Amino acid sequence: MENIDALIEYLINDNPRYHVSEEPETFEDKFRIYRSLVNIRNPNPVDDDYVEMENEMLQELLLKKEISSFEDIETIGVKYPQTKLNHKDILALWQGDICTLEIDTIVNAANSQGLGCFIPCHDCIDNKIHTNAGVKLRLECYQEMQKYDYTLPSGTCLFTDAYNLPSKHVIHTVGPVVTGHLTDRKRDDLAKCYRNCLEICIEHGIRSIAFCSISTGVFRFPKDEACRIAVTTVEEVLDENPDAFDKVVFNVFSDEQLSIYEDFIKNRG
Repeated sequence: MENIDALIEYLINDNPRYHVSEEPETFEDKFRIYRSLVNIRNPNPVDDDYVEMENEMLQELLLKKEISSFEDIETIGVKYPQTKLNHKDILALWQGDICTLEIDTIVNAANSQGLGCFIPCHDCIDNKIHTNAGVKLRLECYQEMQKYDYTLPSGTCLFTDAYNLPSKHVIHTVGPVVTGHLTDRKRDDLAKCYRNCLEICIEHGIRSIAFCSISTGVFRFPKDEACRIAVTTVEEVLDENPDAFDKVVFNVFSDEQLSIYEDFIKNRG
């Protein structure tokens, strides 16, 4: 972890507008400053030496975490044998930190800017994924965003490497923002997120994917309805492509989300 001082120094020198008003003592304090500087950094070119140091630190941190393999996650058919869901030998429900999941690809709930969260140390999944992946992820997203004139419409996706995450790839998709009444257009946009992510996987021969609960955080999509749309849309794509995937994981973080998915799985008619 000795690289963190050099990383902070580089990030401050990289943009003289930023300064640190405190003298951090612990690694946790230093990492909070490092993370804040990374979060607000624009997607400008970065020195190879910095990338090497950052990769080394993030890989060391990853080794200290409990990594879960998608292969060890029980399918819905095993965990909830009474369910009437289709493809229960492929679908799975898992509660945990998606940044610690070893799988072909994870899905990031992005915003229309497509570059990750710029709010220092924000608790959203977009921030966590970019922080744990490293600055190269934002740079790749910036390159991909040129295809969309730097605004990613709802339902569309970016496909990138995962860098220092245990997954191989990240698919960034922008879910709908709900203000007031939930419309059919918003429902359709959320379904497009799930469908388009799966179609990207099929296009690239990716056989395992983990979905976060798209749009259910600051985008305020009702969690019950989001669960229904997520599961039924994935079922539809698997109906059309029954041999395309080994496992599709619905990742939840909170106990509330877990309960919502379990109720839907158990009570699906």
